Amino acid sequence: MGLKERIEWNRRYERSLYPPFPEKNMLIELTNICNHQCIFCANQKMQRKKGYIDPVFVRRILKEAYEAGVREVGFYTTGEPFVSRDLEDYVKEAKQTGMDYVYLTTNGALATPDRIKNVVDSGLDSIKFSINGTDRETYRFIHGKDDFDTVCEHLKFCFDYRRKTGKNYRIFISHVITKYTEDRLDAFRERFQDTADEIFFIRAQNQGGLMPEINDYLISKDQAETKDGCNLLFNAVNISYEGYMTACSEDFENALVVADLHTCSLKEAWHGAAFTGLRKRYLEGELEGTLCKCCMENKRGRFSPLTGQYSSFSPSEGYWEENECVRRRTERYEAAKKASGTENE
Repeated sequence: MGLKERIEWNRRYERSLYPPFPEKNMLIELTNICNHQCIFCANQKMQRKKGYIDPVFVRRILKEAYEAGVREVGFYTTGEPFVSRDLEDYVKEAKQTGMDYVYLTTNGALATPDRIKNVVDSGLDSIKFSINGTDRETYRFIHGKDDFDTVCEHLKFCFDYRRKTGKNYRIFISHVITKYTEDRLDAFRERFQDTADEIFFIRAQNQGGLMPEINDYLISKDQAETKDGCNLLFNAVNISYEGYMTACSEDFENALVVADLHTCSLKEAWHGAAFTGLRKRYLEGELEGTLCKCCMENKRGRFSPLTGQYSSFSPSEGYWEENECVRRRTERYEAAKKASGTENE
């Protein structure tokens, strides 16, 4: 299944209080630490404690997931998977457990040749490079790091290693579109089309409701929109590094935790009171006071964590209004372009 086919599959789901336990769409957060600070990503604002997943827990949950019917697993959500020194071991563990398809998304900066060899040789089935600048300048602005050339080298190695070894792993590229790159997508595609199986473009969105300032600074005014639905409540298992099941892969603050998997099974959490209650509110259009409402309506709003014992995060007015990390970076970038006479390029 290609990347676009997989995305389309994710959009098909059963809208019910008790949907079948997913067999494909399971993501495990190895860490919430990231080596980049992408301007559209809520990781840069995250107040949740940074940490790494427990290897013993990973082994247990992979086995339990397989016994529950899961056959595909991805190792990423809010952080960079290559930050984890145990990434290769987790890939190998997943394949040894019996998983048919193991995949990850990376910014690629830490995906050195040695580490690419290790994860591929451990059984990785696909790797997606997230490259969100169209050249070194826009990349440095958007990613917050001057790693464009390094990532291009790592991507090329990944492609060449496949050709050299004959291993059958897929290579994808994703690009989050902002107003700073939307006019250069053809050039981006032309640059990378010979080193990837598919290139997928997606417009910058509000990061699960936590980045509404995207509408003010990063997208063209006619691009802001509400969402017409969410599949994550019905066909996706998302596990945080702490060992919690959360309703959203973009739950940077554990505001949508529905269960502690140290105290219950995956299936118990999937059909438990907290998750079922959230699905009921979604189906009835009663999401007031939840992060889901901010996400779906694409605007600022007050919310409280679903389960207070797993998160105490509650956004202050300043969290929404200051927008410092995005506003300041865009102002500096645009001032620099103006000073150099390239603001219209």
